Amino acid sequence: METIDLDAARKAVCAWLDEHQDGTLAQMADELKHRYPDHPEEMAVVLSGIMAAELRRRTQPGTAFPAAGVSR
Repeated sequence: METIDLDAARKAVCAWLDEHQDGTLAQMADELKHRYPDHPEEMAVVLSGIMAAELRRRTQPGTAFPAAGVSR
């Protein structure tokens, strides 16, 4: 899985969210994981994480995860 383009995966998730505003994590993962035939089940998990992060960004603008090594 070291050759997976995560930026492309994020763009695919964002596009899917734009088209399926009431879609679920499971629906999105099921539809998009087939783009990764070598690792579909592993990518379903990765795509779900990307979707969760994107939903957080969309619903809570201005919140972000702190940079690594930075404590609050």
